[in-house]
Amino acid sequence: MKNPRATWFTPPGRWVAAGGLVLIVSGLLFRAHYQFMVVVGDSMLPTLKAADLLLVDERAYDHTQPRRGDIVVVRYPVGLVVKRLVGLPGEEVEVRYGRLYINGGLMKENHLINPGYLYVEKGNLLEGDFATLGDNRAVPPALAIHPIVTKADILGKVVLALGKQIR
Repeated sequence: MKNPRATWFTPPGRWVAAGGLVLIVSGLLFRAHYQFMVVVGDSMLPTLKAADLLLVDERAYDHTQPRRGDIVVVRYPVGLVVKRLVGLPGEEVEVRYGRLYINGGLMKENHLINPGYLYVEKGNLLEGDFATLGDNRAVPPALAIHPIVTKADILGKVVLALGKQIR
């Protein structure tokens, strides 16, 4: 009878063992860099809907600054929220009838929005602060969450929504 352990040391067995080791190490590295999350709520409609599965890069901003238009997961007192970065440090931000104004000018947004009647008075962002906003600005004002965050508040950048292209 052949020794079953001997097959692991034959050339094909080595490839299988090496492949398994690579998968395990890749999985651990992936888990340290990325996280899966599920969208809850309608604040990011039409871009994201409830139950969409997101892949979040937790190290996206280790060596770079967040950019306007990035979709991010943010730590908020009630938990995690998914929003779009719309205002950068030092800018004046305002929302009128769901339309975004930066430093007094209407901002052309390169993604679909539900404009609605959301109104946020103009305010200046301090150094290190970022303004966030959902794409669904038709959410009732009492339910709208659009926090001002720091880079430290950002858990990560959404790099993929299962079945969707993120812009």
